[in-house]
Amino acid sequence: MGAAAFVFTCLEHAAHSFVFVNLLQLRTIDAVSLHLNAIADLLIFTQGLLLGALFLSNFKGNRYVNILLGLFILTFNFGSLHSFFITSGLVSQHRWLLGFPSLFLFWFGPLLYFYTRSVTQSSFTWKRGYTLWFIPAMVELLGNFILLSLGGERLVKLAYNSYFTWGMAFHSFVASLFSVYLITRSLRLTSNNLPPLKRKWLTCVLFYFSVRFTFWALYFALVFALAWRYNVAAYTQIVISIFALMDVAAVFGISAFSFRHMHDMHLEQKGTAYALSAAQEELYFGQLLQLMEQEKLYRKPDLKLSDIAERLNTNVKYISQLVRLRTSDNFPTFVNKYRVEEIKAHLVDQRFRHLTMAAIAEESGFSSKATFNRVFKEITGTSPKSYKDSVYSKI
Repeated sequence: MGAAAFVFTCLEHAAHSFVFVNLLQLRTIDAVSLHLNAIADLLIFTQGLLLGALFLSNFKGNRYVNILLGLFILTFNFGSLHSFFITSGLVSQHRWLLGFPSLFLFWFGPLLYFYTRSVTQSSFTWKRGYTLWFIPAMVELLGNFILLSLGGERLVKLAYNSYFTWGMAFHSFVASLFSVYLITRSLRLTSNNLPPLKRKWLTCVLFYFSVRFTFWALYFALVFALAWRYNVAAYTQIVISIFALMDVAAVFGISAFSFRHMHDMHLEQKGTAYALSAAQEELYFGQLLQLMEQEKLYRKPDLKLSDIAERLNTNVKYISQLVRLRTSDNFPTFVNKYRVEEIKAHLVDQRFRHLTMAAIAEESGFSSKATFNRVFKEITGTSPKSYKDSVYSKI
């Protein structure tokens, strides 16, 4: 971590100096007045560019974590480049910059969501279906390139077109809602059996961005609602500047913690090799199945790996590795599959017809209705209500 931080600091200061000196020397922008906002936007962008590059080039630990976080930081900080074009006055001299592809609003939510999954699920791998979440982002990128192809004069006309302006505002509003939805889904993943420090850190990161995007969506909703009476949109640049200052601190904090976190994870993986023999593996897995199928330990809502390890007189890491090796599931999924199977069995049993779905779920070990609905759909591919209706229709 020390070496990486030192290299990053040197690169960052060198990049800042290089870009700033060249800006002052370029003839094309001699007349540009570099206001404090413009300088701040430029520093934020170069910081994000270097941080993102460092993550993408980091091969230690979980590669998916590095790639997804690196891409998030890069796309998130490109908004500062767009702001720099405006605050520095470059747009007035190079009008084609209005269409430069620097806004990636539909990328933030999916990248944060899959980054969270890669951190919370040690067996995370990229599946083809995940790409569907990036379709809005691809459409957005295509739209950016179409705007760039129009040329400076047409872009200026579009910038003064009220319909286009309102369309861009609506685009930001929908993108913010999309991000809030995926961040809400990400927050649910932090309920997995994570170390306390990692869980608190992930929760803080996701909470910050959920508040940020929620505020941004509410701001545009306010713009739409009061447009007939007040010119709320006139404050957009001020709001962007405030968030830019908040974002630079947030992204730098996330990045610094992530480098340290991934380094620690790498060391932990090297020191915890799987050490169970074939006989021990068979013995422990048989005892684990007995705890689940005969004692029905899964009915305990707060069941943890430590509970199982204590019953089997072994350690948590061996049980976690054993479950993953024999079932290809992590421990929470392994337990939840037992709970879902019990619920499915109760639905076709006449003795449980008098109970509600929520009561059956609680009896089977689910601590909340929201968790039950989400897990049931993930495992069966259908909602509890749809499954119940299909079962009763057959009966």
